[in-house]
Amino acid sequence: MNKKILALLIIGLIFLVLQFIPSGIPENNPVAGQGIFEVAQVPGDVQAILEKACFDCHSQQVTFPWYSYVAPASWLVARDVNVGRANLDFGKWGELSKRKQLQLLDEINDEVSSGTMPMVIYTFMHSEAKLTQEERESIVNWAEQFAEQVLEN
Repeated sequence: MNKKILALLIIGLIFLVLQFIPSGIPENNPVAGQGIFEVAQVPGDVQAILEKACFDCHSQQVTFPWYSYVAPASWLVARDVNVGRANLDFGKWGELSKRKQLQLLDEINDEVSSGTMPMVIYTFMHSEAKLTQEERESIVNWAEQFAEQVLEN
C-alpha cells in the first residue's frame, strides 16, 4: 500500500476515534425570570447587539453551529462557552448580587470599549458579531447607565 494512502487512512481513523471523546458542550438551561431582559430594562438596540455579539458565550441561549459537534472544534467551543458563562451569564443575571452586577457592568464597559470582546476568533467565525464603534458606544453607555440604576435600587 502506498505510504500516502496509509497515512491518510491513519489520519482518518484518528479523526473518527476523536468523535467519541466527549466534548463537554454545556446545555442551555435558562432560569425562568432571571435573564437580563427579564429583570432589567434593556433598550431594544442594545438587546439586539448583546444577542448577536455576546449571547453565544455569555447566556443560556447559545446557538451551537454544526462544527461545535465535530472534534476537535467541539472541545474549543465547549471551553469558550464554559469559560464565557463562568465569567458572565446574562441568563442568570437576576441571581447576582448588586455588587457582582456592578463588577460585571464595569468589566463589560472595559472589555467592549477596549475591543477585547467579542473575541477576535469568535468574530472571525461569526462576522455578524463584529461591533461597530457606534455599537460599542451603545453598550458602554448602557452599562454605565444601568450601573447607576443598580446603585439607586
